[in-house]
Amino acid sequence: MMQSICVAALVVALAGCAMPHSQVVSGSARPTLSLIGAPSGSELVLDGQLIGPANQYNGVNGVMVIEEGPHSVEVRQGNTLLAKRRILAASGEVVTVDVTSGGQ
Repeated sequence: MMQSICVAALVVALAGCAMPHSQVVSGSARPTLSLIGAPSGSELVLDGQLIGPANQYNGVNGVMVIEEGPHSVEVRQGNTLLAKRRILAASGEVVTVDVTSGGQ
């Protein structure tokens, strides 16, 4: 009986203890990529990797979150290269590529 009371008291005491909580927060936002004028059916290729439909990253419907640093951005429609640009993305920056002008 005494052992049951001690166990119950221990459970109640431990339940009242708050477990440690930690959260890691970065001081800066990741850069994003926005493509202006990417036609329907065009595809985004970032650093040689096919990402998907380019027109979904138009800055209105969405942007592509990218890592900081240098990147190669291409927009293709079939075998046609619509835009090609080397970019350097910095923390929190929105990098915009104008597909209608070939990426300039």
